[in-house]
Amino acid sequence: MQKFAWNTAFTNLSAADRASPLAGADLAGLAIAAHLSGHDPQSFELLARAHQAFASEGNAQKSARCAFWLGFISLNMGEEAQASGWLARAARTLEGQKECVEHGYMLLPEGIRAVRSGDVAAAAAVFMKAIAIGKRFGDKELVTMALQGHGRALVRAGNVGQGLPLIDEAMVAVLAGEVSPIVAGAVYCSVLDCCREAFDARRAKEWTAALNQWCASQPEMVPYRGNCQLHRAEVLQLRGKWSEALSEAELARTQLSAHSPKTALGGAIYRVAELCCMRGEFSAAEEAYTQAAHVGYTAQPGFALLRLAQGQTDAAMTSIRRLADEVRNLPGRADILCAFVPKRWFMAQPSRCPWLS
Repeated sequence: MQKFAWNTAFTNLSAADRASPLAGADLAGLAIAAHLSGHDPQSFELLARAHQAFASEGNAQKSARCAFWLGFISLNMGEEAQASGWLARAARTLEGQKECVEHGYMLLPEGIRAVRSGDVAAAAAVFMKAIAIGKRFGDKELVTMALQGHGRALVRAGNVGQGLPLIDEAMVAVLAGEVSPIVAGAVYCSVLDCCREAFDARRAKEWTAALNQWCASQPEMVPYRGNCQLHRAEVLQLRGKWSEALSEAELARTQLSAHSPKTALGGAIYRVAELCCMRGEFSAAEEAYTQAAHVGYTAQPGFALLRLAQGQTDAAMTSIRRLADEVRNLPGRADILCAFVPKRWFMAQPSRCPWLS
């Protein structure tokens, strides 16, 4: 069978499962093939079956690992209730077990939640503990995921100089083929988001090219392809190639509409809106910003800049002032302030605004 032929693997393993229900290990493999070939609902169901199968086989650690992934995926999809339930199930499954690598995996959601709540110091400590457990048990996937989590926590705290080398170290494991495709794809996307937060265009360009090659090596893989197109659009936008960037962003919107969390889809729609604004296509930008907000994406500061370009200066100033007061995390605040300063300048000299000239 062709290497990385995920859809072929899904088809063949599904047929085998229909003929005779698969055991835990094969169900877990089928769940991975389902996810990577774009069959997300089936993937979730199969992983739940694998969790139960491993429990029936008396393998608490692998059963807990399946429950962890169900919770971790739900967390990244923004489904907090399901995430909480599956992670609690994983923790309960590990009760009475001596320390194992799964205890390290259970720290990852804790670190992510600490980052999202703004407690980056606590997040860094949690990720460092996970790294130590991963090294102790020789689990490169746990070490890689915790490294990029620790790096992102440091960048989020403003310590870019220490955070980015950890991100690069995590990527070395990905490029060396030391982790599974699911972990590799998740790390790629997280690292590129981190490059954006750190305003590191050089790193973003380099890692986007690597992600593009990785996706191209697996033509049957569905997830991450839209993310790759979105990041490519961002790089093209920074290089001033707006038409090419818009084409990539549109492709990303189409791809992400079927196989991603709403936050990723919202990011693609927001990128389309920004590029439409830059091209002076204000009606299209208005529609795209509205769509991004509809799927739960904060369509700012783009909406405020659009209002300025439309000559609605009072509405623009009200929005940007409110955002400047509310947004406190460093990457988000940098975006807001970058928009706020030109807004005040262009209000005084509207003829200098490139969208209005």
